[in-house]
Amino acid sequence: MSIKPVYINLFKIQLPLSALISISHRVSGILIFFIVLPLAAYILNILLDSPASFISFMDAYNTSIFLRTFVLFNILILQFHVIAGIRHMLMDFHLLSETLSASNTSAKITLIIFFVTALLTILELT
Repeated sequence: MSIKPVYINLFKIQLPLSALISISHRVSGILIFFIVLPLAAYILNILLDSPASFISFMDAYNTSIFLRTFVLFNILILQFHVIAGIRHMLMDFHLLSETLSASNTSAKITLIIFFVTALLTILELT
């Protein structure tokens, strides 16, 4: 008698909100490492190269909606990662309970804080 392999359909699994926040925190960390940090280093290099390069970059930033949007999304990724990271640290230090209901509540609070800070950032940068 052979044991048949079990294939799990990941699209049918209903993950709790706390699990989605945790997965999103890991994905945002990967994006920060591969996109946000290199972009920030490159932009800082351009801005500090000379006054002419600073003016050139700022002109491009002010005229290109694509560049502004890309920089804004990178800032929002970093904000989400920091806010979700604070939530994880509070749970690791046992300042937040690790029950499912407390995790879901802290995940909702994390999302609310992120949306408020994201809205304020968008209003400030546009």
